[in-house]
Amino acid sequence: MKVGSTSFPYTSRQQQGDALTLKSRRRHLRKVLITAFVLFSAFASFSQQHLAPYQQNKQLPSFKIQTSGKGVFSSNQLKKNTPVIIMFFSPGCDHCINQFNDMVKRMNDLKHYQIVMATYQPIEELAGFNKKYNIAKYPNIITGRDADYFLPPFFEISNFPHFAFYNKQGKLIGTYEGNLSVNNILAKFK
Repeated sequence: MKVGSTSFPYTSRQQQGDALTLKSRRRHLRKVLITAFVLFSAFASFSQQHLAPYQQNKQLPSFKIQTSGKGVFSSNQLKKNTPVIIMFFSPGCDHCINQFNDMVKRMNDLKHYQIVMATYQPIEELAGFNKKYNIAKYPNIITGRDADYFLPPFFEISNFPHFAFYNKQGKLIGTYEGNLSVNNILAKFK
């Protein structure tokens, strides 16, 4: 071969093998990239389609909670044309107790809202909470045990307290996990 020639034929079998290996690596890389793109697209499509139950139907859900007096309170018993605050809590949760105490201090501002405080804890713990905090003196508060464990998966609850806010028509306004000032609670309904 002449020096300075632009054509370089393979001079050895090893060079030919290296060229074939490079081509096969490129093909393999192309296949990997296409597969990754397809998987990413499928995952992105699936994640956009997954909506929690409360996001699929914005209407106040039908639920039942067991009251500490061994009765059952149903969402059908809520007053019509009155906004609803659902607070999922635990009677032994410090954040929940602090939230409740903040709300009690401003109960005059919250008296026109129905507050449903639901827990999954044993009914004895709920009864102790009701007695300790004299829940009976607040006619707009209903406490109960979610014995069917309906609310946590419905709202995808992962932290306490968890709030769900419904307007007078029973339509979802929003949800919130964690402590929330009473001013922020009231602002949800404006």
